[in-house]
Amino acid sequence: MRFDPVMPAVVLVAIAVVLLAVRTVTLREALRQVGAGRHVHLLRWAGLTAAVLLMLLAAARPSVGAAGMQAISAGDSDVNVFFVVDRSVDSRVQDFGVNTSRMAGMRKDIAALVDQYPRARFAVISFSSRASLDWPLSDDAWSLKAMIAGLQAYTSAAPDTTYRVNAGAASDVLRYKLQQAQFQFPHSKNLVFYLGEGAGGSRAPQGGFDLGSAKVAGGAVLGYGTPAGGPIPREVVNGAVVYAVDARTGGDLTSALNEPALTAIAGQLGIPYLHRENGQSLTQVVTGRNAVGNPGADAVARAHGRVELYWAFTLAAAALLLIEIYLTIRQFRRHRVARADVEP
Repeated sequence: MRFDPVMPAVVLVAIAVVLLAVRTVTLREALRQVGAGRHVHLLRWAGLTAAVLLMLLAAARPSVGAAGMQAISAGDSDVNVFFVVDRSVDSRVQDFGVNTSRMAGMRKDIAALVDQYPRARFAVISFSSRASLDWPLSDDAWSLKAMIAGLQAYTSAAPDTTYRVNAGAASDVLRYKLQQAQFQFPHSKNLVFYLGEGAGGSRAPQGGFDLGSAKVAGGAVLGYGTPAGGPIPREVVNGAVVYAVDARTGGDLTSALNEPALTAIAGQLGIPYLHRENGQSLTQVVTGRNAVGNPGADAVARAHGRVELYWAFTLAAAALLLIEIYLTIRQFRRHRVARADVEP
């Protein structure tokens, strides 16, 4: 079991000490009672004290499961979000919907994720056969949105570019930037969102992600496209789309979604894989539901085996408080009736 308190642990301990001191004073009053009512008073004292302790335990946010993961709320102000974006020619393929490219889906999701974490810092790392930092870690979300709106697949590309795409090309850049963020913001949490199609048509050796000492608190690997894939647009000539040509067959060069590669990357990063479809709610990206290969899914907690327990302590405390409220109301009514009987 681990704890992620909603406030500094020292503050929670201080509150616990004060409340227990107050409850000790009330215990003396209960012990002064005589007769059959003494046991009732003691039980009520124990119930209310237990409710107080349970609420404090809930505030400490106990959980069981993977110790390395931390739950992150959208409003957290100390979060670094890293977008790793596949800008290879494969992202031009229009199989993310009718006449909708994979890159269009990536742009839409990145913009929506920026809105989900309005107080975070963001960085964008792009890759094809190699990786580069397109946007250094910054909290300037307003300017970032303008940049994302114009994000495109690389335009200057050789005919055999799709054969050289490396789905793991961003490993070194991501590791360095994560380590840099940990040094600059030692108490921050890092999220990684990898957006791509898995280099399905590549013939190049594929690298993996080795983050070393860098830690990832959550995120997701997001896959775009379909297993059937589609032809890769090369350019527009006289208003008509010209597609890249497969040198081996003479037909259109195609690119298909490579889910095994994306699932492997998700395992290396320790985050769930999710297949994205046009018009799909962003909720599953933030909460991690329906994660392929990571069933049960909370993108930053339960998908990694972590289960929050604060709700169980809160429910138990609420039940004890309801009992105390009921007994207090009943006692008050009895006193009113007794007082009315003795008054002339």
